[in-house]
Amino acid sequence: MLSRDGVIARYILAFCFFFLSGSQLISGWPATVSGVLGCIELSTALLCYSPLYEIHDLWFAKAARKSKT
Repeated sequence: MLSRDGVIARYILAFCFFFLSGSQLISGWPATVSGVLGCIELSTALLCYSPLYEIHDLWFAKAARKSKT
């Protein structure tokens, strides 16, 4: 789960990505990527969940199991 500050940061990032592609500051493939990243950031903010934290926890759990053996 993301903290309140993490959720606010995701909203700001989503707005920035949408602003870049929507205002035509960038165009073509970079605008497409910016729109997709905006959707991803908005969905992680709305769900208060980040897959990066899940990957981080899985990686450290795997490393902890290796150190015990």
